[in-house]
Amino acid sequence: MYAHVDINNCYVSCERLFRPELEGRIVVVLSNNDGCVIARSNEAKAIGIKMADAEFLVRQRLKESNAVMFSSNYALYADMSARLMNNLARYTYLLMVYSIDEAFMALGNIADLDLDKHTETISTNVFDHTGLPITVGVGPTLSLAKLANKSAKKKGRKFLVLDTAEKISETVKDFPIEDVWGVGMAYYSKLQENNIVTAHDFRELKADFVRKQMTVQGWRLHQELWGIPCNEIKDVAERSKGIESSQSFNTYQTELEKVEEAVAMHAGTVALKLRQQKSMALQLTVYLRTNKHNVKHDQYYPSLTVKVPFAANSSHEVTRICVQALKAIWQPGYKYLKTGVRATGIIPAGEVQYNLFSNYDNTKHQDISSVLDKINDRYGRGTLKLATEGVSQTWKMKQDYLSKQYTTQWSDIIITR
Repeated sequence: MYAHVDINNCYVSCERLFRPELEGRIVVVLSNNDGCVIARSNEAKAIGIKMADAEFLVRQRLKESNAVMFSSNYALYADMSARLMNNLARYTYLLMVYSIDEAFMALGNIADLDLDKHTETISTNVFDHTGLPITVGVGPTLSLAKLANKSAKKKGRKFLVLDTAEKISETVKDFPIEDVWGVGMAYYSKLQENNIVTAHDFRELKADFVRKQMTVQGWRLHQELWGIPCNEIKDVAERSKGIESSQSFNTYQTELEKVEEAVAMHAGTVALKLRQQKSMALQLTVYLRTNKHNVKHDQYYPSLTVKVPFAANSSHEVTRICVQALKAIWQPGYKYLKTGVRATGIIPAGEVQYNLFSNYDNTKHQDISSVLDKINDRYGRGTLKLATEGVSQTWKMKQDYLSKQYTTQWSDIIITR
């Protein structure tokens, strides 16, 4: 059996956790540069606020509704996510962190366990320990666990366990096919042509027909909905195809020095993520973007991928390579809106092949990065950084409604009396 767990209205729940007076209020969280809505409370959904609604289009309606807006506080959300995952790990021998707000858990062969009681315990204890409301779906396959989770939410329940053929059949009977995990727009269009409306309709198709029309991925989903496992829980580090850090500027950038600071910051973030998952990168990509929606400006979308001489995860080495790549693709005269750094060719740190004739001092770089991480872990991210990242960082994205760093900054920790 497997469990799928996710946080209800994740970003909104994280904000409300430290502002309990917002319970029952309309709350929305905005994307980078406060551009559009990316998270909504149930109250916001009730008044018709949709995902990806542009902030300027719903601003007046939110004001009239006495709504509360927040800029995305990624440091807070990431920290609360880590606390959730640490709590979930207590209830499983194998945890796959699928995204910032959801995870899959292997429950194993637990025939003698009361699954409903066990699942309720997970839900209750996680809420008690983190303050985050979660929904738990349990099933014999990953697809059914995910389906159980979505079905529980639609029914207003905290959990749903699909441990019998009867329960599975009852749940898939009227479950919309477009809400099934793995059914994208391309598959959905094909299924519509064949009058497939529910997960039950999809299950009733012949397996050979599904494989022919939807390739092996569709066939696996079909098998999983019948309770036959075709997907397995894997370590996220093992399946990582790349690590990326990017961000839009708060205004157009035309100076190399400012963009260089941004690239250095993203390079440092990518290097940190590599070290956290004990891996290294063989390739680094730097890219620039102008605003494709502004037809009045000349457009330019350069990128450059560099093969790293020796697999790297040190902030110094990754930043040096990325800044050099930026200078190679930089062209003056354009108004840049976004830049980013991507690491690919990810390998475990213990499998690095060194060159006998190289004078590259990996130990030195690792020692410097270790000191950097220890200081930032103790005193807060950004306490110590490379000079290339700059001090003022005036190019950083717009965050007019940013909440406090309640769990990652000493100055923002809540004081009780």
